[in-house]
Amino acid sequence: MLWVTSLFDEIVSRVLNNLVKAHRFVCEALGVSIPREELAKVFEEVEHVAIHELVHGVVRRVYPGMEELYHEDEVLAECVDEVGARMLELYVSSRVGVYTHSFEEHVHELEHYTNLRDLGVEARDLEELYREFEKLVEEKKLGDALDAVVRKCMEWKHRLKNPRTALQHRDRYRLA
Repeated sequence: MLWVTSLFDEIVSRVLNNLVKAHRFVCEALGVSIPREELAKVFEEVEHVAIHELVHGVVRRVYPGMEELYHEDEVLAECVDEVGARMLELYVSSRVGVYTHSFEEHVHELEHYTNLRDLGVEARDLEELYREFEKLVEEKKLGDALDAVVRKCMEWKHRLKNPRTALQHRDRYRLA
């Protein structure tokens, strides 16, 4: 586990140094000064995005066949990947005291994905899913929690008038 800590420290150090360089470049080369309050918002979002990307790795660890699923059923794969990451992001961020988006903001973000915009996902859908997801994760059933996301994505997808064929055998993509 020591190598993970070392790697993590190395990456965090590099990212922070690059952010400082980028800030200096914006200020000096482009002649734009960013107020302290705006910088605070920017770094809050950076923290949020970093956790989001981290939990994408968790989704892909539980479902190592995600890339294959993208080739077979892009809508389902993107839904599981993005909604699953958002559910984990909410869970992790709320536990470590990091800013999280509201369910409404998550819906707005999901609507930017071409494959997901027509699913008709609403804030209350995500909130209901999160309650189930959170309970399962608390019970140390992460795979089951992500299975709940798969089921919900399939349900949303089947509401469409002309859905692509949904993959019925999630076990094929899930790590046992």
